[in-house]
Amino acid sequence: MNYLFGVDGGGSGCRVVLTSTDGEILGKAQGGPANIETSFSDARDNIINACMTAFKIANLSENNFKSSYAILGLAGSNLGNYASKLSNNLPFAKNKILNDGEITLEGAIGPVDGCIGALGTGSVFVGRKKGITKLTGGWGFNLGDDGSGAKLGKELMKLSIKCHDGLENHSDLTIDFLKNFNSNIKEMVECAKSFKPNDYAQYAPQIFSAMCGQDSNARKLIEHEVILIERSLIASGFREQNPFCLIGGLGKLFLPFLRDVFVRSCSEPKGDALKGAVSIGKREFFI
Repeated sequence: MNYLFGVDGGGSGCRVVLTSTDGEILGKAQGGPANIETSFSDARDNIINACMTAFKIANLSENNFKSSYAILGLAGSNLGNYASKLSNNLPFAKNKILNDGEITLEGAIGPVDGCIGALGTGSVFVGRKKGITKLTGGWGFNLGDDGSGAKLGKELMKLSIKCHDGLENHSDLTIDFLKNFNSNIKEMVECAKSFKPNDYAQYAPQIFSAMCGQDSNARKLIEHEVILIERSLIASGFREQNPFCLIGGLGKLFLPFLRDVFVRSCSEPKGDALKGAVSIGKREFFI
């Protein structure tokens, strides 16, 4: 019997669902970070381990593991040759690697025209028009990830330095944030030298909490990202009459700050990225 894995992997972790060929869910599991651009070897190991865990949860024989199929939606897969390298080093009968935004789009709106903004540790904006899918963003933490938790966290660090240097004014946000580093700017800078995207992203909720108190620096950081989010949605093909979803850990947090046309058009996703991966996998391998 054949089995299908759906994998959703990003900077904070990966999720796996194991199904039969007709879509019946047999097992689920979670694993560590799976951004193949920022940490290829760790991502590969985390993906395989999570898939094996799902297989064990389903009480299936490990002998069938390598005859399984997989659709993997992974952050960083649109960069360099990471996707092809990973595809050649996975223990599945067949696999297809997509950007995590592509499986998220499929899960959220189904196989129709529309767009999504996926805002988590990283970010990507995906639209579909007449069956053609377009990615906007998704270029990785170093040069992209507008509206992401990682970028927000890094921008908060940069703003805290400017406040320390007298270029900007401190607020409760920057003062409280520096307490994470014993209120020592040099300690913060030293810690940042080894930070990965998920390390920066852990501070994003602190910014939104401060925004509830009308903190001036929180407003400055969020409003800047909102402009970039709206431009990215338009570039990906946003149309008021078409399905549109903002998803990911920061999607609902950013939504109230977008212009009314986006707020009115935004709807709850029909399903998640794993549902999208399974849907694509059934078409790709079994129909």
